[in-house]
Amino acid sequence: MKWIGVGLVVSTAILIIISLFSGVSLSDLVRLGYLPFVIAAIVSSAKLLVQVLRFQLIVAGFTKDSRPNLNGSTVARIGSEFVALSTPSMFGGEFVRAAWLSGKGVVGGKALWIGYFEVVVDVYVSSVLGLISAGYAFSKGATVIASTIVVVVLLLVTGYSIFFVIPAIRGIPKIPGKLFRFAAFFIGGPRANQLEKVVQESAVNFSLAARAILKKDALPVILEALGLTIIQAILSGVALWIILTAAGMRIDLLSSTLVAFGATAIAALPISIGGSGITELAVASYLSLVYGFSSWPAVVLWRIASFQVVLAVSGIAFLLLVHRATRGASKVSPKT
Repeated sequence: MKWIGVGLVVSTAILIIISLFSGVSLSDLVRLGYLPFVIAAIVSSAKLLVQVLRFQLIVAGFTKDSRPNLNGSTVARIGSEFVALSTPSMFGGEFVRAAWLSGKGVVGGKALWIGYFEVVVDVYVSSVLGLISAGYAFSKGATVIASTIVVVVLLLVTGYSIFFVIPAIRGIPKIPGKLFRFAAFFIGGPRANQLEKVVQESAVNFSLAARAILKKDALPVILEALGLTIIQAILSGVALWIILTAAGMRIDLLSSTLVAFGATAIAALPISIGGSGITELAVASYLSLVYGFSSWPAVVLWRIASFQVVLAVSGIAFLLLVHRATRGASKVSPKT
């Protein structure tokens, strides 16, 4: 509950501060219309369902030892998204999904790799769109924001590629046993031995699962996952397009998608929760510098529909996920 509260309060506070400094009032938001806001919020929330389908697809394609039901995977995937949205680096959701998959019989290393693979697909698709967005900004003379997008995208792609390609090609090196013997001074010998066993086995399973993507029979799963990720990207563009159109800007769907992902690239900098503050400034700057359009009410309303609403929906799923996990743990714990 505290985690959910912090995520909602901090991100909302930043949005309120931006609204105050930019002179956006509640009446400004109302003038844009309730209907565009509701539709944009529904479209943004629909991305969560696309993520559920992609998660189910990847699990079915890369594991033969687990077949989680749709209801359980829906709560787990949407709930894990809350963790990602409520951290500065959009990081952590993959560990929630890995823990959930482990509880469904998927070995630890493979479970973690599945969660990580989803992140990699998101990073690659958003990076391509971000670079296209930067290229268009360069063509319009917006050098500063274009250069910022390029630098952030290259850093992200390089980091994730190194962490993904090395396990896929060479495997994760064995962790030195000296580290676990050192840990024994603090947690005890038996626990250190158990930790070493779990970590080493997980590293091997992670490497084997990563190598599986290099096999030919994995190609259909990869392409389908990419297709769903592109649909998710289009939905992001649709949500922004609806709000900008309501604000009086003439912009096509492709352009609004590029604006959204240019801002998303900059917001990947781990500075604030879910990119709060950075995302709004990036969208406003991109629209102003590239299109000569300025509307802080549109930016704020879009952010509420695309982030605040999604954060609330995923927060509810996270609560349900935690409730199920704690209830299951209480059933198996011995009675005192």
